[in-house]
Amino acid sequence: MLGLEGGIQFSNTDFNQQFDIGQLLLRYGLTEQFEVRALLGSYTSFDQELLGGSRTVTGFQDMGIGAKYKLLSNESKIDLSALAEISLPVGSDEFTSNEVVPSIGLLADYAFHETLSFSSNLGYTLGVGDLEDHWLFTVTPGFTISDNVGGYFGYAGRYYGNFEQHWIEGGITFGLNSGVQLDANIGYDTENEITFIGAGFAKGF
Repeated sequence: MLGLEGGIQFSNTDFNQQFDIGQLLLRYGLTEQFEVRALLGSYTSFDQELLGGSRTVTGFQDMGIGAKYKLLSNESKIDLSALAEISLPVGSDEFTSNEVVPSIGLLADYAFHETLSFSSNLGYTLGVGDLEDHWLFTVTPGFTISDNVGGYFGYAGRYYGNFEQHWIEGGITFGLNSGVQLDANIGYDTENEITFIGAGFAKGF
């Protein structure tokens, strides 16, 4: 099973604007339980307002590779998977971390009802070089609106010891007869006061 996901996102603050296009994830299932993943990144344009002027930088973000293993199947209404990824410093000078950054995660999905589901992720990224290690936690309830339309809302938090980031987000999904799923979302970063809006797609082959 081959899957491709991608999207675009626009982020805005009083002083900065950022546009990302790509957000590409290529997934290939070697078995029903095990898949390999290629995180192909995005092309980014970043505009920053400065005293006396502004600047714009563009370039590609870092890419990565990973693997996902299903620990529990949905026979018990619960999907539980382990995820391991490595970010590679192949991006443009303005957007690369300059480090090989490993991360691990635990992903859970639970179906309360055919119209209501619940997803949650817990991840840890190892600090390397000048980068600080951190935890990521997300919780996302989803619901069915009609046969091919769904909605979701949720929270994501990133915790760096004494520093934290918090996002709230909501969106809607559309399933097409071709097997493509489209989605649109909007959210807000409460710590950095960043509003973002995006759209994406997912397709299985």
